[in-house]
Amino acid sequence: MLTLRTARLFVTAAETATLTAAAEQLHVSQPAATKSLAQLEAELGGPLFERSGRKLVLTRMGEALLPRARALLQQANDLKAEAERWRSGEDGVLNLGAGPSLTYRLLPEAVARYYRAGRTVQLTIHAGAAGALVEQVRRGALDLVAADMGEADLDPSLTVHPLPEESVAALVRPGHPALDGASPKHFPLATATPPERLTRQPLPWGGDRPGLVCDDYTVLALACAASDHVLAAPRSVMDRLTAEHGLVPLPDSSVEIRLRPALIYRANAPHSAARDDLFACFEAAARNA
Repeated sequence: MLTLRTARLFVTAAETATLTAAAEQLHVSQPAATKSLAQLEAELGGPLFERSGRKLVLTRMGEALLPRARALLQQANDLKAEAERWRSGEDGVLNLGAGPSLTYRLLPEAVARYYRAGRTVQLTIHAGAAGALVEQVRRGALDLVAADMGEADLDPSLTVHPLPEESVAALVRPGHPALDGASPKHFPLATATPPERLTRQPLPWGGDRPGLVCDDYTVLALACAASDHVLAAPRSVMDRLTAEHGLVPLPDSSVEIRLRPALIYRANAPHSAARDDLFACFEAAARNA
């Protein structure tokens, strides 16, 4: 039967020209090598070698099949090398989930660090609401999530590594009535925080329920720049929203509500050097934030 072992015997015998040398090189006994070669020739339906004294000479069929046997061995070597790259984090695909605030704050630097280190992984980034991303990592659809942890730290099936917490503040368009003393509670709220979480952690702006919910701060900022919505945003993204969209922070709008960003993955997930390296890049980015 043609196997990698018999293909290797065929190629080595052709290169050494003797079955004795081939057996020694492959660390098998000569009787075992003789039996394997005979079985391979029977499987292929004809002799691969002619015997000329102690030497082996390829038959015409042997000459025709030798390149294919070499190619088969090369494919096997390539397969092992690719598997090693996957294990070492040098190849493959890594699926990352990024929550709204971390997409703005830590993701760019973490990704830059990752590829500056020479990684060849295809990084696929899924941006979205933290709760939905955590659910995907539970199902195994994502390898790692960088987002507000919510209640994920209570789930024993998840590994949750907290990152530095941050406070929430409010931004509005220039000329907004709240800048002239009107109460922010009189205006609709724009937020990336799911409404169900706001019932547990209400914000002091925008009434009882949000008027606009989106997991993309760029979309929220564009809407608030053209309306009287009050945008609730983490302190870490305020400078960028102000610079890019002309929004203005409300004076004294910091509140005690804090976002709890974290790196999250399945506790029983297989070891992944690629994931661990990206994890370390997020940690480094958080230290520099």
